[in-house]
Amino acid sequence: MERNRSRTVRMVYLYVASLVGLGLLISGGVQAFEIGLKLTILPQADAEDRLWMRQPPMPPMFDAGSSLSETDGLTEEELVIVRRWLQDYERWEEERSGLNPVAARRERQGATALALIFVGIPVYLFHWLTIRKELGRGVCTTGNAG
Repeated sequence: MERNRSRTVRMVYLYVASLVGLGLLISGGVQAFEIGLKLTILPQADAEDRLWMRQPPMPPMFDAGSSLSETDGLTEEELVIVRRWLQDYERWEEERSGLNPVAARRERQGATALALIFVGIPVYLFHWLTIRKELGRGVCTTGNAG
């Protein structure tokens, strides 16, 4: 009796550990496939993120409450910094206007969906066919396995 209980606990542990390992493998496969899709087929998937990362930072002499028209009290050096920032910001705005954020978001979601599908199909088919094969042999029965 104790031996059967020990065997059952061991088998449950092995199945749970296998399930966790399979989940990790699938998750990693999905993420790797998604990266591949973004690098090859769907290059706009990350375009919006790249664009936001290139946004020029606000010059330090302006706090949240001031505006660009309030240039009183700025030194000539600070005015040069503000002018450079305005040029960088205008360039960034031009790049941003050329990006379609809806299309970029759709490609990002499409990459995730395709990755889930292409990784999930073989995993599902393998396990489903294995179950059917085992049922055909009569191995998966609900009797005493002894």
